[in-house]
Amino acid sequence: MCSACLTTGSARPVIDLRGFLRGTLPRIFTRYTLGSVAAAVVSEVTLLVSYGQGLLGAQAAAVAAWALGAVTNYVLARRWAWQRRGRPRVLRELLPFWVTSVTGLLLTTWATGVAHDVGPRLFATDGARVLFVGAVFLGVYGVLFLAKFCFFHYFVFADPRAGSAGEADDDEEADPGDADGPEAMDGPDGAAPRRSRSQVPSTTRK
Repeated sequence: MCSACLTTGSARPVIDLRGFLRGTLPRIFTRYTLGSVAAAVVSEVTLLVSYGQGLLGAQAAAVAAWALGAVTNYVLARRWAWQRRGRPRVLRELLPFWVTSVTGLLLTTWATGVAHDVGPRLFATDGARVLFVGAVFLGVYGVLFLAKFCFFHYFVFADPRAGSAGEADDDEEADPGDADGPEAMDGPDGAAPRRSRSQVPSTTRK
């Protein structure tokens, strides 16, 4: 039975909250959250400074904010949240991550563009319009947060050894030393099981 589950009188599994909280998923999610907050701060500051100071337009500022935030998010997610080391896998890791990031870029760019057009109709001052565009940008960022975590955890940064290791464990439990084979049966007096001739080292054969 799963160590993270308990059973009630009706034999239905119930999640063991303490066991779940001690697992790896909450720790990864916490680190991912902190990394995403750091990336969001970097993106938001970049957007407010570049757009608020008139250095870039709304959409160009969103692109710059996305680029700095995406790089920050990738580094923190890979090396800190999921603790991946070594050369990243292109097709399994780099490509899906950046496709997801580009999708986020398109959504945030579109949303900030709409906010820039709608802002003058809603607010009379420049400061309020800038804050409105920043709020829309941050809102889209938050909507994508959970979806990106699930995608990263179960695909992009998933441990490729987890499946094979689980299968190996199942094989060991189901077939510990060919326990179901005829050689594994106890002797007539309950003695240790006899080994077949093929299991005896060749140096001891006569």
